[in-house]
Formats: sequence, C-alpha cells, structure tokens
Amino acid sequence: MKLLQFADSQSGAHVGLVAGGEVVDLSQGSGAPRTLFEIYYNCGGDEVGLEEAVRRLERGASGARRLDLEILMANRDPGKPHLVKPVSGPPGEPHALRIWLAGVTHGDSARLREIEAKQATGDAVNVYEQKYRECAAGGRPELFSKGDPDAVVGHGQVLTRPADTQRLVPETELVSVYGLNRKGQLERLGYTGGNDATDNGIEAANPLNLPQAKNWAVGCASFGPVLVSAGDYDDTEVTVSCEILREGKRAGFKEGKTGQGQLNMPDKLFHLERSLFSRLPLPARHLLVFYWGTPIVFADKDLAGGLQVGDVVRMNFSGGIGVLENPVVALPDIGQLAGLKS
Repeated sequence: MKLLQFADSQSGAHVGLVAGGEVVDLSQGSGAPRTLFEIYYNCGGDEVGLEEAVRRLERGASGARRLDLEILMANRDPGKPHLVKPVSGPPGEPHALRIWLAGVTHGDSARLREIEAKQATGDAVNVYEQKYRECAAGGRPELFSKGDPDAVVGHGQVLTRPADTQRLVPETELVSVYGLNRKGQLERLGYTGGNDATDNGIEAANPLNLPQAKNWAVGCASFGPVLVSAGDYDDTEVTVSCEILREGKRAGFKEGKTGQGQLNMPDKLFHLERSLFSRLPLPARHLLVFYWGTPIVFADKDLAGGLQVGDVVRMNFSGGIGVLENPVVALPDIGQLAGLKS
C-alpha cells in the first residue's frame, strides 16, 4: 500500500491512496481525514492498523475523485494539486510530527567523513571512525533532530542553501515512520525516502558544528514522495542512488545499498530505535520520522564545491518508494539582523 499527501489551492490538504497510476483522494466529504496523521489517530489506525484503516476509507470512497499520479508527481505549480511530504502533523499542529536522524551508520560514510575531517583540519582526528566502532560494538549511536518540522519539505519543494554555507551535500537515506497505538506500543507504519542535506564543510571543520550543519529554515531536508506501508516493504536491502543536475546536465551521481542488512550495529534498526525511544518516548498522538543515515557521501572529487543554487537533486529508492526530487534555491535574507548591528 502506498500513501501520499498533496495540497490543493482550492481545498487545502489531502491524503491519497496510490492505485496503479492513479491517486484516490481520501479527503473528500465533511469530516474526512486530511492527513495520514488523522487516518492513524482519528480513523482507528492506532487500533486496527494503518492499512486496515485505509482500506475502510477506500471502501467508503467509491465516488472519490482520482488524480493522475504522474501529473501530480511532476507538477510544480502551487496553484494546482501538488505533492507535499507524505507525513505531517494535523492542520495547525506541525510539532505533532517529530523528525530524528542517525549518522555514521554505514561503513563507507564513516570512512569518507573521517577523510574529509582530516583534510579540513590538518589534524589526525578520528571522531567518525571512533563513533562507527563504538556503534558497531553496541554503543551509543549518533542521533540528532530537525527541531522544526516545517523546515523539512516534500517532493518537488525547494531545499535552501544558506549564504554562509561552506559545502552543501545531499545525503540519501531510508526513512521509517512511527506511531503510538492504543496499547501504548510503537508501530512502524511505513517507509519513505529522505535527503538529509548537510553542510559538511562546517561539520568537517569541527564535529561540534553538527547542529548548524543540519538545521536551517525552510528546506534543510526533504522526504517522500510516498509512504510504503510497513507490510508491503522489505527493508532488508534497499538500493538507492543520488543524481545532481546542473543546468540540465549531470554534475554528480552515486549509488549504494542501505537497509537493515547494511547497518553497522548489532540488532540493526532496533539498536537505533532503542537508543532513541528509551530516552525520548513518543508522546500520545504524535508521529515520528526517522532517517537511517546515508551509504552515499559526495566527496569533493564527486561533486566539486557541493550543491549550488539552481541544482536539482534527484534520489531514487527501490521497493516502490520511487524518486524524490528537489531544486536548490538560496535561503532568503529577511533582514532580521539589521537592528542588532553595533
């Protein structure tokens, strides 16, 4: 089962079920759910399961409008129906969605990060290699948050590049989504693809820059295009790729493997889940999106200077998730610092 969320300038937020090349609009009629959040928490998903809750809605939506999936995926006109991120908080409650991420979970990523850090500082630092070994031995993983869920966008929406960026790179990651059922137990609801855009220039210079390397306004990460339900997705081994287009031509391309079989720690994904949720239990009526870390790292030889304004990042995820695409624009300077200048 594949689910997505889209926006319509006339009627706001919608949630849809992918049926072949069409999308069945489940958000028609008074009281209909507008988000996946509402299907899970307001339509019985937290009792009977997300998939069964969707099936019940589908049976009652025989006359629902259907949209062409390809057109919906391709549209970039905000005045027409267009995709947004496949999971969000309900209308007016963006922080009912939490976004957490893991780092240094794949061997290639750890090794390349270590090389970059040594090149940037000239020091024989070993923090990434150390963290990789620590996690592989069952120790604490690197976990961090995107504190503002509205800063994370969906398919087709823009990633932003701050003016003080040193070297912005894409990070291609499998993403799992969690809810809390009525028994108070966590459930993996499904999987999607993610881009944890990172300023690895400032991160390589000093690992303490990690929060700034990962967080900025409106477009510091993306995920989508669809959510594949947990029952229909094999997370053992997932093939991913990342292509950067610049003026219509390929400026960079890499591919790799992720999934449970590629994670470097004992107990695989559950090791990360245990580390996160044992300290930060998911509150009632919240969802959580979790990025697994990337198997793909773009060194300078792979993408000189990193992502630039005008680039398009195109990621592909196997297993039915599909293509996540985002253009890169400059983060606007809205002049808030003018009154603080001495």
